[in-house]
Amino acid sequence: MAIRRSRRRGEPCLFIDIRYTAKDGRSIRFRKDAQVQTMAAAKAEEKRYLSNIAQYGSPYEPIAASASSNSIEADDAKSFADVVDEFRQTFMVARLKISSRKGYDAVLTGRLVPRFGALPITRVEARAAEELDLELVKRKLKLSTRNNVQIVLRSVLRFAAKRGYIPTVPVNMPSLKQTGQCVLEIPSDEQVAVLLAHARESHRCAFTLISDAGLRPNEVRALRRRDVQLRYENGEPVGGFVTIRQGWSHGETHTPKTGQREVPISPELARVLAREMHGDRDGHVAVTHRGTPWGQHGLAQAFERVMKQAGLGGWSVYCLRHYAITSWLRAGIPVHVVQRMAGHVHLSTTQRYVHSLKADLEDAARKIAARGRGQVAGPPSSLQGTASQRYFGG
Repeated sequence: MAIRRSRRRGEPCLFIDIRYTAKDGRSIRFRKDAQVQTMAAAKAEEKRYLSNIAQYGSPYEPIAASASSNSIEADDAKSFADVVDEFRQTFMVARLKISSRKGYDAVLTGRLVPRFGALPITRVEARAAEELDLELVKRKLKLSTRNNVQIVLRSVLRFAAKRGYIPTVPVNMPSLKQTGQCVLEIPSDEQVAVLLAHARESHRCAFTLISDAGLRPNEVRALRRRDVQLRYENGEPVGGFVTIRQGWSHGETHTPKTGQREVPISPELARVLAREMHGDRDGHVAVTHRGTPWGQHGLAQAFERVMKQAGLGGWSVYCLRHYAITSWLRAGIPVHVVQRMAGHVHLSTTQRYVHSLKADLEDAARKIAARGRGQVAGPPSSLQGTASQRYFGG
């Protein structure tokens, strides 16, 4: 057990770390930031947790049993930790994609199990959830973080209700907070061209799959030569289709959110892919300069390096996918077709890009009006013909 100094969001803090053995013999590690950031106060807080562990078998005092008519006695109820173990082995494996499982695991391990693990599942109710949310408020965590904690807790409680471990999901759980949408960061045609010009050949293949075909990074990592059908004219690659069958994340392959889909190949992408099509049909299309498949974080790290070399900044590799989707809309492709090409589950996701496009069009209208008055010369750079040329060869 220890109190150690750490940092959160660039600020110093004190961190409590306690290991103990539960009454059923399980080894448990309880970790959290101290509520008061002085060493004396942190030691007092640690002492309180140790006293609760000795008395109750949990760092927190048991919550008084609800006056509601619970048909499951606390002595017979599974512990929250037991339900979480079952939740992980069943629901999370069967229902969540790997990246979501990682997020759920982080919340369960870092926040929920340390707080509620030793409690009977019947005693994890709305009051407990409210107290947890209040603690997160005091720690000045983002609304999105608070929402994620409550979403995972609700999922566990719904699972427990379906399994009959609690009579019903508790009422009056904390409401999810409105967080607002983030503004999409979308590079211009010129900026993407500069980025690709600075990328080495192996990087250029991966980046162009994202910027032209809108693949997610996990889909780039999983793409095989058999998934690419190039079309040639007069011996030159001019188009074709790429079939997205799988994604690869955290060492596991998975089917994309909307199942398999096909995306047309632009002339630029066709020329890049043609150089990568010699070899085993099951071989990876996009590989590192060493000829090995991209790892979990390799693409993002390579993108950051190339951005720096190109004198650009402010984007992640995922912004290339935003660029592709916006380019399709600028080229006049119907929004429902773009939804299918992008692999969006909900049309509302695609429509976010339509809003960005409207901002471009409003800007263009202002510049056209100004040019008519002799104030501005030349077309707006963001709406030059590059996007339509990219997909229709015009």
